[in-house]
Amino acid sequence: MNARQQGFTLLEILIVISLLGVLLVLVGGALLGANRAVLKAQRYTVSLDEMHAAQQFLRTALAQALPLPVPPESGQPPGIFFGSAQRLAFVAGLPGQLGGGINLYTLSLQGAGAERTLQVAFARVGFNAAGNTYHTWGEPQVLVRDIQQLKFSYQGVSPAGQLTGWLDHWPWPQRLPRAVRIQAKVNAAVPWLTEVVALRLDLAGAGRAP
Repeated sequence: MNARQQGFTLLEILIVISLLGVLLVLVGGALLGANRAVLKAQRYTVSLDEMHAAQQFLRTALAQALPLPVPPESGQPPGIFFGSAQRLAFVAGLPGQLGGGINLYTLSLQGAGAERTLQVAFARVGFNAAGNTYHTWGEPQVLVRDIQQLKFSYQGVSPAGQLTGWLDHWPWPQRLPRAVRIQAKVNAAVPWLTEVVALRLDLAGAGRAP
């Protein structure tokens, strides 16, 4: 038996090792690519769930807005709905799974830069002979994170009975608007789709000023 039949040459072994190395690199690259795809799909799913939950919460809350007094801010007249481009306050029922009862909702843009979030704060409304009371409970909850732009706008009926266009500020706090539009740009895997919420109770004339 000659030397060729007794084993492999060093060159052949080096070639095999090189081929195995290339194969391992290819397999490793494929596994890393698959792992990145899975993580991206997970982030997309989480972002989609969070976005849907936030929009569902906003739809439910705004649609059930009630013509009940809202504590006015400094210098403002009493009213039942206060709305600006980045903040709004109204009274509505809270879903049973969140505690139930009649609550004051305050939605506002908080933070700066990449840390800006849309938050909601709650205050339970009590009724007595001396007037309504408002008891803040819990910490403000973050609805949407990484907001780049946010704009609330409002549509309703003026005191003269005329249907308005979309307004960046609701000028008649004694009246409920007919609809609220929520526009946002977020730094997330899922974009925010512009949402228009119609109030279920057509109470545009509620609390009309004389």
